[in-house]
Amino acid sequence: MPETNGADPAGATERRSGSGIGIFVLGVVIGAGLALLYAPQSGSATRRQVARGARRVRRKARDLAETARDAAGSTRDALERRLARHHEAQGADEYDGEDDGV
Repeated sequence: MPETNGADPAGATERRSGSGIGIFVLGVVIGAGLALLYAPQSGSATRRQVARGARRVRRKARDLAETARDAAGSTRDALERRLARHHEAQGADEYDGEDDGV
C-alpha cells in the first residue's frame, strides 16, 4: 500500500518507493524470452542471430566508451591549459598541476 504524504490531510498525494526500472527490466526479459520461444526459425539460427547481435552491441559499446574516454581526455587537457593560463595571469611562476583552491 502506498504511503500518504503527511502534509496532505486528504491523502491525495502518494509516494512510491522505487522508480519502476525493475519492472521495466522484467518486462524486457519476459518479452525477449517470448520472442525467442515464438521465433519462426530454428534454435541454431536464432542462437547465431543473437550472437551476432551481441557482438554488434559489444562493438558499439566499446566504440562509445573509447569516444567518451577521448572526449574526457580532451576536456581534461583543455581544462589544464586554462588553469595554467589562469595561474600565469595571477603571477604564479609555473603551474604544477595542483589547484590552490581557485
